[in-house]
Amino acid sequence: MFLKEQHLQSLMTNLQLFLSILFIASVPVTLIIIQITILVKKDKEYKSGAYYQVTKLPYKAVKHDKGRFGEFLIYKNLKELETVGAKFLFNLYIPKGDGKTSEIDVLMVCTKGIFVFESKNFSGWIFGNEFRKNWYQTLPNGKGGSHKEIFYNPVMQNRSHIKYLRSLIEDRIPIWSVIVFSDRCTLKDIQVTGNDVIVIKRSDVFAAVSSICGQISNDPLSEDDVIAIYNRLYSYTQVDDAVKTQHIDDIHNILNPELIQNTEISADVEPEPIPVEDTPNNEVETADTKSPSTVTEAQTTDCNKKKGTEDEIANEEQPRKCPRCGGDLVIRTAKRGANAGNQFYGCSNYPKCRFTQNISNTQK
Repeated sequence: MFLKEQHLQSLMTNLQLFLSILFIASVPVTLIIIQITILVKKDKEYKSGAYYQVTKLPYKAVKHDKGRFGEFLIYKNLKELETVGAKFLFNLYIPKGDGKTSEIDVLMVCTKGIFVFESKNFSGWIFGNEFRKNWYQTLPNGKGGSHKEIFYNPVMQNRSHIKYLRSLIEDRIPIWSVIVFSDRCTLKDIQVTGNDVIVIKRSDVFAAVSSICGQISNDPLSEDDVIAIYNRLYSYTQVDDAVKTQHIDDIHNILNPELIQNTEISADVEPEPIPVEDTPNNEVETADTKSPSTVTEAQTTDCNKKKGTEDEIANEEQPRKCPRCGGDLVIRTAKRGANAGNQFYGCSNYPKCRFTQNISNTQK
C-alpha cells in the first residue's frame, strides 16, 4: 500500500513538472498572439483614420519615415476634432502658376476656418525669429559639447504655402499658420508676433487649435462650406507620381549650389540643416548657405537679416552701413574654408558685431 502511494505521488510530481514545462513553453506563443492582436488592432484603427484614407500609405511606411510620421502624429493629436466636423488633408501639391507646386504638410478645415500645419519633426534646441530667413537647431555632438545647424524659416515657408492656397479659396475664409515641432525638441527662443501664426510643440497642438477656435463666436463657415472646401482641395492630395517627382526635382535644383549661387531660396523650400561653428579672430569661413557645409556665426548672420529694398541694393554710390550697429561695411577676404579667397562685406566693428554680407548678393 505504501509503495502504491509513493508511486502515485511520483506520478503527480512528474505531471506537475510536465504541466509547468508546457506552460513555460506556451508563454512565448501567448506573447506572440497578444502582439499580433495589438498590431492588427492598431492597423485597423490606422486604416479607419483620415491619414490613411487620404494618403493610402501603410502604417509601416509612415512609421519609418520621420517626416510623414510627424505629419501623422499631428493628425493623431487633433483627430478628436473630427467629432465636431473638422476635416483633414495631407500632402497637398498646390500649383504656383509657373508649372511648379507648393506642398502643404497637413491642412484642417472646420467651421472656424482653415489651419495650415508645417511639421518639423526635429530634436535639439530651436531658436528662431519670424522675420529672419534662417533658424537654428542646437544638437549635442556626443563629446560633451554641442553644434549648431541652420534651417529655413518655417514661418516664411508656411506663409508661402498659404499664399498659393489663397488663390484657390475665398478671401473671406480665415487661415492660421501653425508650425509644429516634435516633442523631442526644446523651443528655446522663438520670436513670433503675427496674430495668424503660432509655433508650438506637438503635444500642445490640440490645446492651441482649440483655443483659437474657442475665441471665434460666430462661425465664418457652415458645415456645407467645410465639405465644399474639402472636396475642392482633396484633388491636390491625389496627384500622380510625375507631379511629386517634379516637385522633388524643383527642390533639388534650388538646393544645387551651382544652379543657385546668386539666387534666393524659394519661400516654400526647406534647405537641409547646415552645421554652424564659430572661428577665432578674423578668420571667417564663408560658405553658400544652401549647401551642407560649415559656416561661421558671422557669415550666417547675413542669412538671418531682413532683406534690403531693391533701391538700397542698387544704389552703389551710398556708403554701406551695417544694419545692426551702424558701423561701416568693409571688404574682407575669407582666409580658409571652401570659399577661401572670396571677398565679402564685413562690419568694421568685428568681432563685437559679426554682421556680414556676400558681395555677390549686393550686385544682383
